[in-house]
Amino acid sequence: MLKTEITGQAMIFSKEYQERTFYSMGLNKKKQDGTYENGYMNVVFRKGVVIPNKTKIVIQKAWLDFYIKDKITVPQIFISEFEMEEQIPEGFAAMDETDSLPF
Repeated sequence: MLKTEITGQAMIFSKEYQERTFYSMGLNKKKQDGTYENGYMNVVFRKGVVIPNKTKIVIQKAWLDFYIKDKITVPQIFISEFEMEEQIPEGFAAMDETDSLPF
């Protein structure tokens, strides 16, 4: 049995299809000529987890998983533990604890 442990930062993309939400993760690699090649891999979360499209997360615990469709093995990543990266909405500046509110 192959054992994998996956950690790190990722951007999660979500897509609705037939009343279900499917997730994928962006991948990229640097080619020998110095350019980058982009790809995607399916990801799955625990039941009940909802992730908005284009959400950046920090994966704390995940592993390589698969399912079989039409006798073909399809790899995916099962993400069991993660944190959403803190994101500041466009047009807002970051404030630290010592800043006072302007109103």
